[in-house]
Amino acid sequence: MMNKHYILQAITADGKSAYIDDVANGKNCDCICAECKGKLIAKNNGRIKIHHFAHESGNDNIKCSQTALHLLAKEIIAEEKRIPVPRNGKIEFYKADVVEQEKYLGDIIPDLYATCEGWNFIVEILVTHEVDEVKRKKIANRRISAAEIDLSDKVFESKEEVKSALFNSQNIRIVYDDDEKLISERKEILLNFGLQIHIQRGGVIECPYAKNFVKANFCKECVLCYSENNDLIFCGSVLPILIKPALRTETKIICNQNTVMFPSEAKKYNESHFGWKMREAVQHAHMSLMIQSKMW
Repeated sequence: MMNKHYILQAITADGKSAYIDDVANGKNCDCICAECKGKLIAKNNGRIKIHHFAHESGNDNIKCSQTALHLLAKEIIAEEKRIPVPRNGKIEFYKADVVEQEKYLGDIIPDLYATCEGWNFIVEILVTHEVDEVKRKKIANRRISAAEIDLSDKVFESKEEVKSALFNSQNIRIVYDDDEKLISERKEILLNFGLQIHIQRGGVIECPYAKNFVKANFCKECVLCYSENNDLIFCGSVLPILIKPALRTETKIICNQNTVMFPSEAKKYNESHFGWKMREAVQHAHMSLMIQSKMW
């Protein structure tokens, strides 16, 4: 059964979205319904009853209340610029740089289209219709990670209640996770071209990047590695990267901007001691190859 919600959000005479407590009381609110375009009355002067809009005609249709909730939810996320981001099978919240509502992307129009550190994300709000398989495939084809926030089984009495539900990970499902796609691609590449390294005494004795002992738990977190099990690691060695020009695209997937890291995270990683040692090893390997090529 579909829920009938309180109408908490409406459209003003100048076409802007407005919350019930931000307009004048009664007919002076000068607002219309976002769904049916009927005139609304603001009932926001009482202390006991829930503040809400009502249709001047008296016909508070369920579809109107659902559209109002959908509109309010989008407004809150656009204002907060806080978005749910799928990251390797889990939801994490991040502050977006830009959040756009109903952005036209050609074959799809997502509820919210956000940009965070150069990455794009889609957020869908479920009130009546969830993202179907057709739309999911279109999102996946564009390789944009997407999440859907489910508000369908709840009735809200205030903006704060809606906000609380929007930022509760229990109400969010992953529609498409490009992190998982990238990890899968990286795994396949490393299995085909990477080094097979056995863990000994809790670490890798000769890391091809750092050229020294690296603890296994740290090695597993390296963006250039894939851990098969507790005893084996597949590493994206510098040699396949430098020797085989055909692997340039694969190299981007393994260790360039197409990693599962945000730029700020990659910067932190690269500025770490391990990142410095890794770059040093890559430069050393490159110089060795140049010398060898001249000798040939």
